[in-house]
Amino acid sequence: MCRFIAVMAKSEFDPYPYIEQLRETAEHGKSHPHPDGWGVWLKARNVVYHRETAPIWESHIPAFPRAKIMFAHARKKGKGAPVAIENVHPFVRRGAVFMHNGFVKVDAEGTDGETDSEKLFVNLLRDFDGTLRALENTELTSANFVMYRDGKLYVLRYALKSEDYYSIYLKKESDKIIIATEGDGELVPNRHLCIIDSELNVECRQVFPDTPR
Repeated sequence: MCRFIAVMAKSEFDPYPYIEQLRETAEHGKSHPHPDGWGVWLKARNVVYHRETAPIWESHIPAFPRAKIMFAHARKKGKGAPVAIENVHPFVRRGAVFMHNGFVKVDAEGTDGETDSEKLFVNLLRDFDGTLRALENTELTSANFVMYRDGKLYVLRYALKSEDYYSIYLKKESDKIIIATEGDGELVPNRHLCIIDSELNVECRQVFPDTPR
C-alpha cells in the first residue's frame, strides 16, 4: 500500500509543493502512515533519481531542480518485500519509470528487488497489452500504477478491494497534469486506463469489465 503523485508539464515547474503534498498524505492520509521509504524521479535538462528507506516526514528533502516530469512515491510495505532501497519506488528501467499502489500476485525474472510492483513493471515492459489482459485473472487487491515510457504517461486504476483507498485523481491545469492517490481533480474510474501524451492530451478507456470477479 502506498501514496504517490506524478506531474507532467509543458514547462518546468518547482517539484517541492508536490513533494510536500506527498509528505502530508504519507504521514496523515488514508491508511496512514506510509513509513517504508520514499523516492523521487525528475526529468528536465537532466534526470534526478533519489530514494531513501526512511519515512519521508523524517527526511531532509533535497533541493531538487525544476522539472517537466516528476514521479514521487511513499511506500507502505506488505507482508513480503522488506524495507530496502531496492524495494523503494519509483522503479527505472530502459528509460521507463514506474510506481504502483496495491498487491498483485505476479512472477518475473530479472528484478533488482523483491516487490510484486517491480515484477509487474518488468512484465509490462516485456508485453504491455498481454500483461494488462492477464491481470483480469490474477490475484490482486489493486494494480493501480503510473508509468512513463516513450514520452507518454500510462495511468491504470484497477482495484478489486478498498476502492476508496485505491483511488487515483487526475487534475488538468493549463500547462500541467497532476496524478495523485489523494487530492482534488477528477477521480479516474475504476477499471480504466488513461494515456497522456506530451501535449497533455488525455485518452481514457475501460480495459476491464464491470462484472465482479
